[in-house]
This record gives sequence, C-alpha cells and structure tokens, in this order.
Amino acid sequence: MGALLGNLVVNPPQSTSLTTDMFSDPNKRNLVSEVSTKSVTVYGESNTTSILAYDCGMKFNIIRYFVDEHNVKLTVVPFDYDLEANPSNIQWDGLFLSNGPGDPNMCPQTIKSIKYAIGLDPPRPIFGICLGNQLLSIAAGAK
Repeated sequence: MGALLGNLVVNPPQSTSLTTDMFSDPNKRNLVSEVSTKSVTVYGESNTTSILAYDCGMKFNIIRYFVDEHNVKLTVVPFDYDLEANPSNIQWDGLFLSNGPGDPNMCPQTIKSIKYAIGLDPPRPIFGICLGNQLLSIAAGAK
C-alpha cells in the first residue's frame, strides 16, 4: 500500500548519478494529515439524514453530490476526529470514509474511530471510497 516511488529526469547531467536521497519518499509521510480538513464543517444543515464524513482528502464534488443530489446533512470531520469521545457532539445516521492519498496504516486514529463505529449497537451504515474502504478493511481486521 502507499505511493509507488519514481523519478523522471530529462537530460540528466553526465557527471551526476541518481540516488534515492535525491527525492522524498511520500510513503514515509502521513499524506492524509497534509490534505485533511483541520476543522468540523457542516453542509446541508437543513437536510434530515445525517452522514458523518471523515475527510482523508475528499474532493468537493463528493460533498456536493451528498448534499445536492441526496439531500444529506453532511458533517465533515478531520481524519483524526475521535468518534468515541465525539467532542463536537455530532449526531449521525451513517459514516462515510473518503478517498485520499497514501498508506492507510498511517491513519491509526481514523482506524480506531472506525472500530468504535463497527461495534455500535444498533449498527449504523459505514461506507467508503478507495482509501476509505482500505481503512474500513483494516478496522474490520484485514491485513
């Protein structure tokens, strides 16, 4: 999992050999923390069905689709929002895990919150896209 390393060089100088220390390994960084929102934001406040969305690099078109096409109240939280503590006291009917860059193992806080959500009784719907599905799989026990 993670990003594949590569380096494109056009007309490299003859005297310089390429080494791995010449570029950054994105797999060593938590890319999700770099692209996730830093605050809780609510979209479609007047809509009735409430979805809590973990922003792991979510595109705005996903927000628009939920709110405009499905009339959802979408509460977008940072990737490291502690769902069990729920400091913003968010009421939610379903949990959405967004797409994003990098290695899902770099998001232990998100995985912890998903595990909490999986264990709720009665259960609530949990769904994701791309990285979100990888996070859900890890939280459910996949390796």
